[in-house]
Amino acid sequence: VIVQQDNGYTPTPGVSHAILTYNLKHDEKADGIVITPSHNPPQDGGIKYNPTHGGPAEAELTQAIEDRANEIIAGGLKDVKRLELAEAKASELFVEMDLVKPYIDDLVNVIDMEAIQKSKLKIGVDPLGGSGIDYWRQIGQAYNLDLTLVSEAIDPSFQFMSLDKDGVVRMDCSSPYAMAGLLALKDEYDLAFGND
Repeated sequence: VIVQQDNGYTPTPGVSHAILTYNLKHDEKADGIVITPSHNPPQDGGIKYNPTHGGPAEAELTQAIEDRANEIIAGGLKDVKRLELAEAKASELFVEMDLVKPYIDDLVNVIDMEAIQKSKLKIGVDPLGGSGIDYWRQIGQAYNLDLTLVSEAIDPSFQFMSLDKDGVVRMDCSSPYAMAGLLALKDEYDLAFGND
């Protein structure tokens, strides 16, 4: 089990990158789990499972995971095996590593970071209270970008979010309602990102 060192956060693309990088170097393939409510309200926390290809699990596999999880919940969680954190960390199977730097270092292999830097774009990023804060900060520094984090608050309650069209708080980057806070900043930046 590989986890981000120092109790750090890892967004889904960081987990995907770690899976793919690991699988290039090892015969025994890795997969990954992201604990998140994803695009649901914060009280609807759950998991995302990324199989060995690094992307999201196919619908059939996701349904099987959901069905099994619901069986376990209906059974009073008796099938859940628990360990004290100290015991888990003492296991030789528990590995803490930096997942941020390898991800950032690899960006130049898929994005022309030099062109972005030379363009002198003024970039605004709202990490939406989520796990990408350290990634964005280090991307800006590593590639010498004019990149501003418009918020550095980590807020698992999503209190900073605008309400979606149905009046519910959810982290849906495709919703103009949920992204209203970032849209309000559109005149301050040449390019703005909002993601968790």
